[in-house]
Amino acid sequence: MGQLANGLKDFIKSEDLLLPTDKVLVAVSGGVDSMVLAHLLHELGYILGMAHVNFQLRGESADLDEQLVQETAELWQVPFHSNRFDTTTYAKENNISTQMAARDLRYRWFDELKENHNYQKIAVGHHLNDVLETLLLNFTKGTGIAGLHGILPKRDPIVRPLLFAKKEQIIDYAKDEGLKWREDQSNDSDHYQRNLIRNQVVPILKKIKPRLEESAQNSVEIFRS
Repeated sequence: MGQLANGLKDFIKSEDLLLPTDKVLVAVSGGVDSMVLAHLLHELGYILGMAHVNFQLRGESADLDEQLVQETAELWQVPFHSNRFDTTTYAKENNISTQMAARDLRYRWFDELKENHNYQKIAVGHHLNDVLETLLLNFTKGTGIAGLHGILPKRDPIVRPLLFAKKEQIIDYAKDEGLKWREDQSNDSDHYQRNLIRNQVVPILKKIKPRLEESAQNSVEIFRS
């Protein structure tokens, strides 16, 4: 068993995220993070279902994301759930950002799936780099200690088993295992605040502190305590 799989097992145990008997709904976008999370949990023997949301924001590209996740679920012989939302209209009707609309829609639907199909946990693919970006983003917004504890490993029923892993580790695992994934081209755009931090701010800070992700994680643990 590889280093990432062992790290996942240790993190699940230390943070009390999952029981071996839990039925887990994995949110899978088709990106490398969620595809790796689903594969790891599948390999470790958890009872899974895969849930994919098509927000209808990226045309054919979004349809291809959905197709990949469905094909993967069929290959692994696990249940596949999918839903499509008119995210733009929902955002306008509720006077919120597109990103917030997408978040509301997906988690509301995940809760429905959990209740209707008897899942105990909902697993999402946030990782250590997400913790760093959230920490920096919240710092700029002046959120105080509440915003500086970063992304929590568990907020029932949501669990984040990959929160210990760096993005590079996740990509290396996907390549080693021959996994397919889809790249979201919107991640390259600095239009969104998080992308601006990821693409412009973090590379500069890493020149000062190469192990920036680990430093962020240490700070987050102090803020949580």
